[in-house]
Amino acid sequence: MKLGRTGAKVSNICIGTDNYGNEFGCDEKTAHSILDRALDYGINFVDTADSYSDGNSETIIGNYFKKNGRRDDVVLATKFRSRVGAGVNDLGASRYHIVRAVEASLRRLQTDRIDLYYCHSWDDETSVEETLRALDDLVRQGKIVYAGCSNFPAWLMTKALWVADVRNTYRFEAVQSVFNILQPGLGMEVIPQAQAHNVAVMPYSPLASGMLTGKHPRSGPVQDSKFGARDDARGGSLKNRYWNDQKLDTVDRLKQVADKYGQPLIRLALQWVSDFPGVTAPIFGSRRLDQIDGIIHAHSESAPAEAMAEVMSIAEEFAASTPMVYPPQSGGAFGREIKQRA
Repeated sequence: MKLGRTGAKVSNICIGTDNYGNEFGCDEKTAHSILDRALDYGINFVDTADSYSDGNSETIIGNYFKKNGRRDDVVLATKFRSRVGAGVNDLGASRYHIVRAVEASLRRLQTDRIDLYYCHSWDDETSVEETLRALDDLVRQGKIVYAGCSNFPAWLMTKALWVADVRNTYRFEAVQSVFNILQPGLGMEVIPQAQAHNVAVMPYSPLASGMLTGKHPRSGPVQDSKFGARDDARGGSLKNRYWNDQKLDTVDRLKQVADKYGQPLIRLALQWVSDFPGVTAPIFGSRRLDQIDGIIHAHSESAPAEAMAEVMSIAEEFAASTPMVYPPQSGGAFGREIKQRA
């Protein structure tokens, strides 16, 4: 897949690494085995952030590339903006923070460049022009290759594209945000807007933090997952996002389709996101080898068209009956044909 309007090529799935180096994720040895499996399969796109596991994710990735020399086989993405220290300027999208954040990421990643550098979320205390001019300087210095935005609503992404055009600065070439059957809001405005301006779209959480694997029971203890202790430590944000009767009912209906056609539910959910018009590469995470093996198995084949037609119908019905919480959206259901796989 082309990375938006650029000439760079990325695999049509991307491996996310927010599970690396924290007590709820995986240790360095396991992370390196996961990366080996992903690269051997043909995935050349790796996503991290300076805030993941307090920088440990970047450090583990940097050690991986130093050990095996595969850095130039990968399009490497990381992010700035989230809090990375106790100081008043240890967060944000100001020039002051960006020029320090990029140097810290380069050190941890043990590389001379970042291929795709995202603004992790918007900063309403900093003008988008200041952010873009800082990124423009980093491109000219060769410290980053491309820039992107993450968790931006359509109006702000559009504003950033306009500012880049009229101020003649480097622009965002990619956008990243949550997108799956149970969180379809990105497909209303952001993805069509990105498609219109040839901006690459990298949805994260295509499996709804494991909800769309079908492994979570409606009642009883939650299995070892992002819905467990890690979510509890973060105030239960994922449970609040996904754990309600309407979404559980939708998962049950999708399971029925999976069983009917003899397909793993994970394949149906991942293919729905992958085939959505305008999507470049969904980002998936894994903290065990069996999890990445499941993703690879799901991605290695396509579900029958009849199965995907039923999945699309269920997804359309869900989108039409639920409010879109983020990003801010307007308009009705996103009825459009599933694109054909290359």
